[in-house]
Amino acid sequence: MNTASSKAKNALVVIMLPVLVYVLFAVLSGGKFGKPAGILMNFKQTLVPTLISYAMCCNVLNNRMDLSAGAVVMLASMFGAKVVYVHDIGLVPFVLLVIGTGIVLGVISGIAYMLMRVPAIVTALGICMIYETLSNLTSISWVTAISGEYTTLGRFPWCVIVFAIMAVIFYFIFNRTKFGYNVRACASSQQIAKAGGVNTKRTAFMCYVVSAVFLGVAAMLRISIQGSIDTPMYMSSTNIIFNCLLGIYVGLALERYCNLVIGMFIGNFVLNMLTSGLMNMGLSSSLQDTASGVFLLIIMIYTYNNDRVLDALRARKEKAELMKTAA
Repeated sequence: MNTASSKAKNALVVIMLPVLVYVLFAVLSGGKFGKPAGILMNFKQTLVPTLISYAMCCNVLNNRMDLSAGAVVMLASMFGAKVVYVHDIGLVPFVLLVIGTGIVLGVISGIAYMLMRVPAIVTALGICMIYETLSNLTSISWVTAISGEYTTLGRFPWCVIVFAIMAVIFYFIFNRTKFGYNVRACASSQQIAKAGGVNTKRTAFMCYVVSAVFLGVAAMLRISIQGSIDTPMYMSSTNIIFNCLLGIYVGLALERYCNLVIGMFIGNFVLNMLTSGLMNMGLSSSLQDTASGVFLLIIMIYTYNNDRVLDALRARKEKAELMKTAA
């Protein structure tokens, strides 16, 4: 009974976060935010960032910031769109090409990190610049677009089906495999994990391999949903991953209440609602960034400290009752 009650309480905490954000912006925007079509669009726009969060999660847990992830997504999408434009290869070859390209690019990032033996962020920056240059060479124009049958997987219900399959795969990999155990062990302490028999180098490389698979699928789903891809310039591909990183941290904050797979989805969904809600309020882009940072800080403070607040309130109540009894 206590277990069921605890699970119900945890589920309520997780659900209340997006609900509170929804209610807040529905009120502040005067009803402009919160319409069913808008929420459905926010849900759809959450799918790709969540896949990228899954891709980056294992590396982030082990303090490896892979800033090349956005460039992998953009180059894989760009290459697939270019081949479609030139050869009209059909839907299935297009899907396999984009996913395969993303996997190859992601694995190359992992090999570069293992061979160069420099901090991951340094390797990632170099790889990012190379991939952005290749994207520029591959692009047809400033915006490279696809249409027709090639966007099939970006429509309902196919985009949800693809996402659900990948979410289940990530759950299984992270929670039910030896690799997932090794990742969590290395995240706690590299030295202790190594002393316990974990091959830390192999685990690090496998983090990039797993990331590559999810980045490939994210690239395919991203261009299928959007129907086009912009040519990256001046490290603009890193913009793709910033909200995804925040989604990971919100997911980690919610992990005490739900599985990390669900937590990262909720985190990205809330961040998408924040962006949409601030736009409906008519704020400029700079003010949107400021407000998003403030709201995110409030959410993180509440999530990490709500038990302390509840304990303090409970202690205060007990103290009041004791004083009342003594009187």
